[in-house]
Amino acid sequence: MEYKKQFFGRVTIDKNDSEELNEKIELEYYETRNLTEINERKYGIEIIKKKEESEKFNIESKIVNNISSKEQEINRLLNILMANKVTPISVDDVISDIFVTE
Repeated sequence: MEYKKQFFGRVTIDKNDSEELNEKIELEYYETRNLTEINERKYGIEIIKKKEESEKFNIESKIVNNISSKEQEINRLLNILMANKVTPISVDDVISDIFVTE
């Protein structure tokens, strides 16, 4: 399968978000599109988490493909994820909660 990803936005988590944090965490959000899917659920998302530790970068990412057939729905989801600063480790649970409650 061939995928294309498009940058959607970036947010930062720091001491203002959690007193437990000593460093800054950067989150990048992407819209993904399955170029080989003809009609069903070709849009998805990717989240990349970057954290600097002792002059090295720790990078974590999560791709969730084939969530929806509607680009507007993915853009709405990405806005929710960004507004709540959702990280790669929790994105599956958040997506499940959003689509179950609708």
